[in-house]
Amino acid sequence: MINRNTKILILAGGKGKRFNPFSFVIPKPLMPINQNPILMYLIKSFKKHNFKNFLISTGYQAELIKAYLGTGKKLGVKVKYFNENKPLGTAGPISKIKKEIKINDYFFLINGDVYTEMNYKKMMTFAKKGSYDLMVGFIKKKYKNSFGVLDIKNNKIKSITEKPNNSFNISSGIYIIKNTKYLNLIPKNKFFTVPNLIDKYLSKGLSVGAYNIKEYWMGIENIENLKKVGARLNKKSV
Repeated sequence: MINRNTKILILAGGKGKRFNPFSFVIPKPLMPINQNPILMYLIKSFKKHNFKNFLISTGYQAELIKAYLGTGKKLGVKVKYFNENKPLGTAGPISKIKKEIKINDYFFLINGDVYTEMNYKKMMTFAKKGSYDLMVGFIKKKYKNSFGVLDIKNNKIKSITEKPNNSFNISSGIYIIKNTKYLNLIPKNKFFTVPNLIDKYLSKGLSVGAYNIKEYWMGIENIENLKKVGARLNKKSV
């Protein structure tokens, strides 16, 4: 059963240095995909699956994000802001919003620079069914090596593979976390990342799950990524 009051914590405090000089004026989450900001697509993608309660962790140029989203009313959602006085990393902001989440309830944590067409309901159902304390959405990525790879043993070449493909499971920047006493492992007002949190959870023997996101996903790191997503949206609208 999906809780309609499920909260979504969006990390929107980054400077987006790879977007310089544009990010001197516009914070990364407000960078436009075609005519609309990344953040708007992200919120609408959750709303599509009936998730409407957002907690926005702001930092750099927070006033612009607040001016754009307001209370969320124009998008048909609810928005509440939590400001980072200094960068807190990808997990540090959780310490500011814990009181917004009921004990044993699940909430989403997501980077504010992600575009995806995934089904959030399926991910939440998966998390609850597995009773995970923390679940990481992951993407399977293939990378083609630009060089011939040598297998060497005792200074002798055993074989060579020409430009092999390698497959990796990469974090999507989308997580589901259960609000338990273990969130107290996150230090207050200190830089703390999701990898730090995963390490802490694993050291405590907690359950850390992995959810394979098979739908379209793009972590928007640069202008080229914006263009790729924009071209996809243009193609879909035809």
